[in-house]
Amino acid sequence: MHQRSSRNHVFETLLFSLASLVLYHTVVGIPLFLVPLQIVATRRGVRSLATAVGAFFTMFVVIRFWPTIFSSTHALPDVLGAIEIGVVGVLLLGMIVMNVPLRRRPRQMVMILAATALAGAISLPAMAWISSMPAFQQSMDASLGEFSRMLSSLPAPVADARLAAVISLMSHPAQLRSLLEATLLRSMLAYYAIMLTFSWWAGQASANRGRALAGLPPVFQFSRFRMDAGWLWPMIAAGGLVLADLFFGISVWAYAAWNIGLVLLFLFGLQGMAIVRFLFEKHGVPRFFWFMLVAALVVIARQSDAGLFVVLVIPVLGISENWIRYRIPREAAPTEQERR
Repeated sequence: MHQRSSRNHVFETLLFSLASLVLYHTVVGIPLFLVPLQIVATRRGVRSLATAVGAFFTMFVVIRFWPTIFSSTHALPDVLGAIEIGVVGVLLLGMIVMNVPLRRRPRQMVMILAATALAGAISLPAMAWISSMPAFQQSMDASLGEFSRMLSSLPAPVADARLAAVISLMSHPAQLRSLLEATLLRSMLAYYAIMLTFSWWAGQASANRGRALAGLPPVFQFSRFRMDAGWLWPMIAAGGLVLADLFFGISVWAYAAWNIGLVLLFLFGLQGMAIVRFLFEKHGVPRFFWFMLVAALVVIARQSDAGLFVVLVIPVLGISENWIRYRIPREAAPTEQERR
C-alpha cells in the first residue's frame, strides 16, 4: 500500500511538471507556469518540489536542444536562447528558496525578499556582462529589426502620437535595444518578485480550498500580510538614489536602487491591498467585488496616465499603516453603546 501511494505521488508530481511545461509553451500561460510547481510544494513538500523542478527543467532543456541532438548541422541555441534557459533556471531556484522548510521559518515576506536577492546576485551581474557581448547586441538588433519591418508594413494609419513615437523608435533598433536594456536592468527584480509572489499565492489558495473542505483553518490569509516598519528605511534610501539617478545619474548603482525600490514598492503595495481585503472581509463584502476591484486596478495600471496614480497610491496606503491602524478586528471595535 505504501509503495502504491509513493508511486501515485511521483506520478502526480510528474503530471504537474508536465502541466507547467505546457503552460510555459503557450503565450497566455507563461505567467502561470510556476503555479503547478507551487501546488506540488504546498501539497507534498520541498522534496517533491525539487523532483518536479528537476523534471520540468530536464524536459525544458531537452526541447531546446532537441534539433541539435538529432542533427549535427543544426546550430546550438543562440545567446537569446541561453538567456531564456538561465531566466527559467533562476525562477525555478526562487521557487525552491521560497519553500525551504527552515527550523524557524521567517515570515513569507522575508522568503520573497531572500529569493529575489539571490536572483539579483546571480542575474544582474550576468545581464550586465551579457548586454556588453557583441553576439547579444547583434541578436537583439536582428530581432528588433525584424519586428520593426513587420510593424512598418502594416497599412493602418497611426493616430496616437505616443504610438507613432514608438513606431518611429522601432526604426532605430540600436537605440531601442539600449532603451530596453536600461529599462530591464532597472526593473527585472520587481517582475521576478511579482511572478514568484503570484505563483506562491496561487498555490496557497489551492491548498486553502482543500483545507476548507476538510474543515481546517487556512495556511495563509492575504488580509494578514504586513511589512515590518523597518523596511520603510531601505525604501526611503532607494527612493533617494532613484531621484539622484533621474537628475544626476549614478552609474551602475542606479540598477540596484531602482530594483530595490520597485521590489519594496510592490511589497508595500501588497500591504495596501491586504488592508483593502481585510476591510472587505470585516464588512462582509462579497468576494466577487474583490475580484472586480483587482481586475479594475490591473486595467487602470496599464493606462499611461492613471497607471502612475495606482502604482503610487496603493503602496502609500500600505506605508501609512505605520501610523494609522486600519486593521481593527470586528470584535475589538467599540460598539455604539461604548462610544456613548
